Amino acid sequence: MLLWLVLSVAVTATQAQTVYTVTGLVTDAHTGDPIPFASVSLVGRRSGALTDEKGRYTLVAKILTDSIAVSSMGYKVSRRAIDPERTSQAVDIKLESGGNSLQEVTVKAGENPAWRVLRQLRKNRSINDRKRLSAYEYDSYVKTEIALSHVSDRMRKNPLIKRINEAMSKHDSIIDKDGHRVLPLLASESVSRYYFKANPQHKREDILKTRIKGVAVDDAGLSSQLLGGTNLVNQNFYDNYIPILGKDFASPIGDNWKNWYEFFLADTTQIGDHICYEIQFDPKRPEDLAFVGKAWIDTTSFALCQIETRIGSGANLNYVREITIEQELETTTDSAGSSTTAGWLPVSIRLKADLTGVGKQSLGLRAHVTLRNSNIIVNHPHPAAFYEQPIEPSDTVSTTNEAYWHTVQRTLAGTDSLNKEDQKTRQVIEKLRAVPAVKMAEAVGQVAVTGFYKVGGFDIGPYPYLFAVNSVEGLRTRVGFRTNEQFSRNWVLRGYLAYGTLDKQFKYGGEINYLFSRQHWTILGVRVANDLERLGLTPELIGGNRIFYALSRFGRFRGGYQSYQKEVFFKTEPVRGILLTATLGSRTFDPLFPFHYRTEPELGDQSALRSDIFDAYWSVEARLARKEKYLMDGNDRITLGTKRAPVLTIRYTHGAKSLGGEYNYDRLTLRAQQSLRLGALGRMTYLLSAGYTPSTLPAPLLFPHIGNPTPLLTTNTFNRMQFYEFVSDRFVAVHIQHRFEGLLFNRIPGIRKLNWRLVANIDALWGSQTKANQDVESFKPLPGGTRPVYFGTLDGHKPYMEVGYGIDNIFKIIRLQAIHRLNYLEDGPNGIPLNSFALKASASFSF
Repeated sequence: MLLWLVLSVAVTATQAQTVYTVTGLVTDAHTGDPIPFASVSLVGRRSGALTDEKGRYTLVAKILTDSIAVSSMGYKVSRRAIDPERTSQAVDIKLESGGNSLQEVTVKAGENPAWRVLRQLRKNRSINDRKRLSAYEYDSYVKTEIALSHVSDRMRKNPLIKRINEAMSKHDSIIDKDGHRVLPLLASESVSRYYFKANPQHKREDILKTRIKGVAVDDAGLSSQLLGGTNLVNQNFYDNYIPILGKDFASPIGDNWKNWYEFFLADTTQIGDHICYEIQFDPKRPEDLAFVGKAWIDTTSFALCQIETRIGSGANLNYVREITIEQELETTTDSAGSSTTAGWLPVSIRLKADLTGVGKQSLGLRAHVTLRNSNIIVNHPHPAAFYEQPIEPSDTVSTTNEAYWHTVQRTLAGTDSLNKEDQKTRQVIEKLRAVPAVKMAEAVGQVAVTGFYKVGGFDIGPYPYLFAVNSVEGLRTRVGFRTNEQFSRNWVLRGYLAYGTLDKQFKYGGEINYLFSRQHWTILGVRVANDLERLGLTPELIGGNRIFYALSRFGRFRGGYQSYQKEVFFKTEPVRGILLTATLGSRTFDPLFPFHYRTEPELGDQSALRSDIFDAYWSVEARLARKEKYLMDGNDRITLGTKRAPVLTIRYTHGAKSLGGEYNYDRLTLRAQQSLRLGALGRMTYLLSAGYTPSTLPAPLLFPHIGNPTPLLTTNTFNRMQFYEFVSDRFVAVHIQHRFEGLLFNRIPGIRKLNWRLVANIDALWGSQTKANQDVESFKPLPGGTRPVYFGTLDGHKPYMEVGYGIDNIFKIIRLQAIHRLNYLEDGPNGIPLNSFALKASASFSF
């Protein structure tokens, strides 16, 4: 929400920032001789300097920490305290001789000397990688800052910006370390305890405390989970690929380092207590998803001690000027009492992102995340039940407690805690939120992102369903609501009312849920709906694709029917990753299109005919999502997806005359979907679905397959199939999409500058109907001579197939895709002529 909100805001005047200077002399503690070219750096920062030939140094920084560290080859590292509030001070340091020596490095003729170091690093990965640990836990302090940047003079003429300028004084400006004017939008601090266990892998994070000041951000709840803990900064560079913004970047120390990077062994230097090789790396092709930076590798253990990486504007990414990631790692020892090294864990991580809109001169968003880990315990796992809740905010997560934060600053955050500039940032945010124009922008941003407008304990919406125009209802208007946690933390109410100007009919829906448990996600609910639906396009059949469902209400409303549905359901998650649902319900089918079926198909044409259906049923469903991550948003649970594991859904439905229905039947459905990271080859997603019913039923109670004859491209549908063109009583369908993420286009001169990306898909459907089910359908004309709608049947030995290919990321939002229908090319049902080819488009925002 912040990304689009900030495109409406800007800053005014400048203000000079304090510059701190530390000078001094570095000498040998025994001889008193000056030490030239010694490294002098701020502890916890990247600011530093080298001594000159006479051992003197001058260190200039815009922010000081509480100490400096001095190192030089052959000497022990020395740390000296400094006053972070003094603008000018002199500190002399004497270094003691050290006994460290480097391992011998053998360089083969014609070989890059950095390669030998990297080979040793990969060889020793099993010793140094954190994945070797059976368990670990630590306290984390996270500071997040987000600000608006790159404000042009033209943008300052915007009416909204003018109002902000009138409300903000010159003293409210913030200048970053690069001299750019920025307007802060968010400043947060968070403390959490993070737990990890291997074999099987489990994670848990307890958010202990947060304090957040921001535009369009609440102080607790979802914000504390998104901004607290290690959600944003937990990259492991020992992995072959590093996921960032939904893309996979090749790690400079992964198995494929030689294929992606050029390396240079620059120097040996001291990092903390470790003498390290400094290796610089650059991508072989700037357009590839790869880093620029430096890595420091311990000369004895060949472990990664420190790494600085940068993603530049040349990479095939949208809305990114630059991203930097810096990590410092330290050795750990077994908490059972052993003094041997157990592995390396990150103790300090910094992530900086400089994002932009469309165009080089557009407004930007700058984010800075700082993380510090301490109080580390390794190889001391907890029972499996302990890890069931992955992110657990404390009940007092956002309550004010200044004494607590003073303690955090002394014991955990150190110099990374809020300084004077951070305090000023929070004051500017408070003043900014009081500007009426910003309050309005907050409300607009909230509606744009969530689809709802919050009014106390009620959310009004969602806006995609507000209007529709179709051939049955004319202009359809709908208003809806849901309650939020301010209304109740247990009771959840939802409802809507719709009206069509052409059919002059009211439609409605309502639902009442009671939330028994958040940890095991246990809900009891009742819902009722009386509305116009479309055959094959109910929310259940399209897998929750709400945008497609909303768009399906526009235009010619083929396959429409009136439905009155009532359900009682119970959901619970007894074990993490397994959600069980039981449902009892009934529904009606009253078609608005010419259709009838035989009530006694064994009589053939002598059978009575009927159009409407009443169905009563019960069902049980199991959803298996191993390693799925969730965030709690009030009374809703938002999934963050699974990691390298499919999501499986199995449902059994039984139709029962004993419940008042017209048919006894059995139905089994299966659904599996997954996103596969294929490294350099891009990402592949698949959706596999299957269904089977051995019962004899009218076509609407079987499986109408989802076609999409509209010009809009919709994934996980058959884009060259007509609505309800085919119906089956047993089927298997697969939808596969692959995004090459610039793999091919990056290597074509001229095209690679456009940041286009190749996409491809294949969709296949195997289905059939028994003769008994085919005999239920009637082809007799309806009263008045109207020809009834015909439902097609697939040949069980001949799958329906489509293939597609196209270009994604045109103007950063547009996707054009060619779709070919490979078979079943004769005229479709009801005499609709078929075209085997179509060019479709869609729009989406992605990095």
